[in-house]
Amino acid sequence: MSSLYHYPRMSACDGGTEPDRLDRLHEAFGIMCSIARLIWREEPGWISPSEAPVRIRWDGSVMALRDTKGWLEVTWCSPEHRERYGVLAELAWEAMSEPRSNVTHKIAEAVFKGTHRAPASSQS
Repeated sequence: MSSLYHYPRMSACDGGTEPDRLDRLHEAFGIMCSIARLIWREEPGWISPSEAPVRIRWDGSVMALRDTKGWLEVTWCSPEHRERYGVLAELAWEAMSEPRSNVTHKIAEAVFKGTHRAPASSQS
């Protein structure tokens, strides 16, 4: 089995528990990868030919993961990736003993192109 070419940026916010939360993010992402490999065999590590378009492959689909006090924020590289793989984040977070309803999804295009706006209180 091969490794991923793109690994998401990970961050955590909760004072003294930040190192544990980062470890938990890495574990949750490992669960997401395992499920993706079991279901979609065209992913890295499989020899079978791929019929899936490159733009919706698992590798590179998650840009960032953030744990904020038990809430998982997933930043996807596109809406198609979120549509195809979003449930994996929810299942992995549930495996970390957190409610799957504590997962929020964002699209990188919206975050990086400035269409995702900060709350008015934080803007000058």
